[in-house]
Amino acid sequence: MKPVVLLTHTIHPDAMRRLAEEVEVQVATAIDETSLRLQIEQASGLIVRTPLTPAVIRAGTRLKVVARHGVGLDYIPVATCTELGIPVVFTPNANTESVAEHVVGAMIALAHYFGPADRAVRGHAWSRRESMIGLDLSGRTLGVLGMGRIGTRVAEICRVAFSMRVLGYDPFVTSETIRARGADPAALNEILEQAEFLTLHMPLSDSTRHILNADTFRNVRHGVFLINAARGGLLDTAALAEAMRAGRVRGAALDVLEDEPPRQDNPLLSIDNIIFTPHNAALTQEALLRMGMDASEDVLRVLRGEPPLNCANPQTLRSDH
Repeated sequence: MKPVVLLTHTIHPDAMRRLAEEVEVQVATAIDETSLRLQIEQASGLIVRTPLTPAVIRAGTRLKVVARHGVGLDYIPVATCTELGIPVVFTPNANTESVAEHVVGAMIALAHYFGPADRAVRGHAWSRRESMIGLDLSGRTLGVLGMGRIGTRVAEICRVAFSMRVLGYDPFVTSETIRARGADPAALNEILEQAEFLTLHMPLSDSTRHILNADTFRNVRHGVFLINAARGGLLDTAALAEAMRAGRVRGAALDVLEDEPPRQDNPLLSIDNIIFTPHNAALTQEALLRMGMDASEDVLRVLRGEPPLNCANPQTLRSDH
């Protein structure tokens, strides 16, 4: 009998077919905690596209591997998996290009007022064009908070294509590494004071939650453009709303929010020159194929008794791997 791999959502058809060659594929019929706890009981593998609680993992008594369809490991209780000896695999290289292109496109859209301009034309307010004077990216200063794969790629595109000066901040890597990845290392406050464009590429953790808050927004360069395609919790929603109303932040492109989908009383929804997208920066044909195939292949490797390529908790792998 083939082992069962449970998916919280469908993934790319090619990846579904690849899994079916070696395992029985089941797609969750509901993703609330109670339903998942019941559906996971027979699963040897799990591929995740939604946040999970420790209780769901503990209900999977036959689990041998959990895969993140994506990069953000905050969707998976990694500590619980590690405690139970379950490897957690993920797809760190799958969405780099897709998210980087989204971020650069958002920078251009903000600087040239694509959102307000579109609404003006649709609202028969052509004359508003005189109040929407944009600016060129060329030669401007970009601040990158988080110099991992995506932040590094954004820095490269902006440096090469637009001759931007790139400042990088990342508390998890050395200044030499930031420099090698194409940015001038700088302290957080230095970047906030100098950056004309600011983009976030950090994981969400206790140390990074609300890294941009009421205090830090007081230090930003007046009129900065802000892009967040990482995690909504990196920003304090109320503080960003206040900073935008005060003009300290001139525009924002938000692919992620603290509450997804946003509540009706979210103060950002009523502010102009914010571009919202529904956490879909990585949802391109190419990235979905890469995420699906990379996650599937690592799940199959673990189920065959082979070492995975990308494991977040390698201490769970048996020594005979």
